[in-house]
Amino acid sequence: MAPPKTHPDSRAVADVVPADAYAPHDRVWVYRDGQWRAGIVYEASSHAATVICRSSTARGTEVEIRTARYVARRDRIDLSIDALSYV
Repeated sequence: MAPPKTHPDSRAVADVVPADAYAPHDRVWVYRDGQWRAGIVYEASSHAATVICRSSTARGTEVEIRTARYVARRDRIDLSIDALSYV
């Protein structure tokens, strides 16, 4: 599945998966710095998900906390993030 084409605030409520539906190691799209990036769920609660995603400004990864509106399921493999051994 490709990243969502819309801004998170424009997503239909029915298209937003609740944050607590995600489990550690789930592949997701994360909205950050104006674009959707490949990420992996580290932890999730009823309010938000902690995700690991590629940095937009440096080499490596960043840890972000995002509400459900800013996270979407991803089935496309991205070896730059999915191959990380610490997840």
